[in-house]
Amino acid sequence: MTLSAKDAREVFTRAKWIWIQPQGYDLFNCFMQARRVVKLDRAPRRSPIRITADSRYRLYVNGRCVCRGPARGFQERWPYDEVDIARFLRKGNNVIAALVHSYGCTTNQYIPLDAAGLIIQGKAGRTDISTGPQWRVRYSPGHKRHMTRLSRELGFVEIFDARADGGEWLKASYDDSEWREARLTAAGAMPWHFVEERGMPLLDEHVVGPRAVVAEASGKCADGWRDAENLTANYLAEKRDWKAGDAGFRRTKTAGRFEIPAADADRFAAVLVDFGEEVVGSVGIEVSGARGGELIDWQAAETLTGLKPDVITPFTGCNVALCNRLTLAGGKTSFEQFETWGFRYLAVIARGNRRPLKVRLHLRTALYPLDIKGAFRSSDARLNDIWNISVRAQECCSLDAFVDCPWREQAQWWGDARVQGANTFHLSADVTLFERGIRQTACQETPEGLTYGLTPANQHHCILPDYTLTWIMTLWDCYWQTGETGLLEEYAERAWRALGYFEGITGDNGLLPYDERYWLFLDWADVFKDGYPTVYNIMYFQALVTAAEIFRLAGREDYSTECGRRAESVQRAITANLYDRSRRRFHGGLDWKGRPVSLEDPHSYAVAILSEILPEESARFASVKLLPLITGENPKITGERRGLPYEPAVVPSPFFMYYVFEALKKHGYRAEVLDCVKRWYGVFIDWGFTTTGENWVHKKGATSACHAWSAHAIVHFADIILGIRQSAPGWTRLDYRPLLTAPGSAGGSVATPLGLVESSWRAGGGAAEVSLTLPEGSAADVTLPGVRETAGPGAHSWAVDPD
Repeated sequence: MTLSAKDAREVFTRAKWIWIQPQGYDLFNCFMQARRVVKLDRAPRRSPIRITADSRYRLYVNGRCVCRGPARGFQERWPYDEVDIARFLRKGNNVIAALVHSYGCTTNQYIPLDAAGLIIQGKAGRTDISTGPQWRVRYSPGHKRHMTRLSRELGFVEIFDARADGGEWLKASYDDSEWREARLTAAGAMPWHFVEERGMPLLDEHVVGPRAVVAEASGKCADGWRDAENLTANYLAEKRDWKAGDAGFRRTKTAGRFEIPAADADRFAAVLVDFGEEVVGSVGIEVSGARGGELIDWQAAETLTGLKPDVITPFTGCNVALCNRLTLAGGKTSFEQFETWGFRYLAVIARGNRRPLKVRLHLRTALYPLDIKGAFRSSDARLNDIWNISVRAQECCSLDAFVDCPWREQAQWWGDARVQGANTFHLSADVTLFERGIRQTACQETPEGLTYGLTPANQHHCILPDYTLTWIMTLWDCYWQTGETGLLEEYAERAWRALGYFEGITGDNGLLPYDERYWLFLDWADVFKDGYPTVYNIMYFQALVTAAEIFRLAGREDYSTECGRRAESVQRAITANLYDRSRRRFHGGLDWKGRPVSLEDPHSYAVAILSEILPEESARFASVKLLPLITGENPKITGERRGLPYEPAVVPSPFFMYYVFEALKKHGYRAEVLDCVKRWYGVFIDWGFTTTGENWVHKKGATSACHAWSAHAIVHFADIILGIRQSAPGWTRLDYRPLLTAPGSAGGSVATPLGLVESSWRAGGGAAEVSLTLPEGSAADVTLPGVRETAGPGAHSWAVDPD
């Protein structure tokens, strides 16, 4: 994917930016409605338009939702979308409308630059519908402006009064003569001088409904419920005894339609619904039977304890408050929230409804259209379940970027994204989000060259030097996946600047120190992060070795040679200061006085194996330092040490276990890795998750039940069970070595840029039937019991003795 910035005047030649106020005024949590009516002699076959907004828009044509956008980006080259609206147009009067939202503050996916607006260019038939003086605008009359945040990282809670806005403005017959003339700003004006294509497909938006009604509750509303500032705090202040409804736990195709019983004044009645799995999108609700003025709240949760949604106080941690409110008009009210949420369970609460209300609930998804081609199946049901929750986690964490979780943050953390990239490559061979994220991460830079930990965001407290090293490594990952050097050439200078930071802070002992200005993350585990941390320095060595190869491929021999020199220097400093040769072990690091820290961590050994910093010791590191960690139960859950070479507190998170597993597989411990995945990651299934969770200990309502940095079973199952492991750039060559377990069977495929690699086997009775199909342009080095050969494109089969 190559994106180029374009002069906005060339892309939006006839259009103006429109906003309700002069630029720079009244931007905080502001919703603007904009519309224009055009009359057509006939419905056109094609009607392509270009559209974008700052911060975000939702486009409607004749009352139907067309799309949302733009994708997250930077105003310096603001993304725009292209969409054909012809199928929504008709003969006669048509209304093109948009709901536009300005955050007016930074979030984990947006940086405000004191401007907001909507711009559209295109035609409906022969009529130019580009934004300009013909468009009318107004503040959204139903939205309450001054609201609490959904979390510390997201946008705002939505409180909407349908009595002020019943949605008629989306109809062509609506009279907008009282609306304002739009304030106009020329295309190409700052801060949007340049624009760029979206660089990814529009999000998949389809409607799904709940799969079950779980429970019902009723009770007295909390004091001040009508004017509550924080709806989640209000929810928690109420006593709510959830009980299975009259029909018990109801799982039906019509679970999205239910009745909420009547409640007296100052009382509530609630229904708890289950979408059946983690879902991501915008909640829509239709309520009929209201007199007008009744309130409906909906509170989201990812997990339950018994029948109780796991919701905690919004005044701690990430301040999560995923609860919206709708004031009903008389008769029927329809509303769809603007924000995207990630959740599974939804508590729908009616307040002050003196008669029963009929509710119809849905969710409009907002996911990257991931074309999943990779597949896995086996005779082991537990492994199949782990595969399924891993794939679903990757789906739910793929929005307009790889995000850490769809629930509380939706942030493009680049350490997470590296693992998600590997997952996605195996599932679809799609590099779009990965390449786009590499570009966006490169855009935010400290004066010394560091990247930010997440982008785009003004999170200056989230600058992670170790994630800058990861960013350099992902340049290599992208080349390894595609076989293309374009990205390496494009970002060679940026990578060189990033490496300049580490060279500049290197101590007299040749080691990287902790820099108190920034957040040295490394992992959630309690590895040593002060003084001169060992794992940090080995990561630096690995990045230098990788960068040397990146620069060589990019044609920068001078940079490559210098990186090689630095790598040798860092290697000498690590082995001299951080490695005890007599005891053949790494220290956790050096303190500020240069004294070795006795604490050991598996992280250092995993990265040491992968980087080959001490190749003569790698096999021992794997067998003595890493293997004992994975062969027993997870000590973070059991709290038992079990004679490990380090304390249970230093057990890697599910995220960093990706690197531990990769290191162990490098030395042949494939069956052991598979067994650990089955036991350790199977805990997510035991907890009732439909996705992989954030950490080994689930703090209900505080930690995420959907984190794709834990979904790397996708990679390991393909590698170990299917036996498919890439061994050359662009998948032109691979190693084929399936783990044949008798009795048993497995089959599936891995997506590659050249096409699908398909593998299957069945073992039992002293024999195994194995088959492999390779796409054109690919070859495999096959290792099976009694078989060592090279296979070319096409179908192959073998009969072997698995013992």
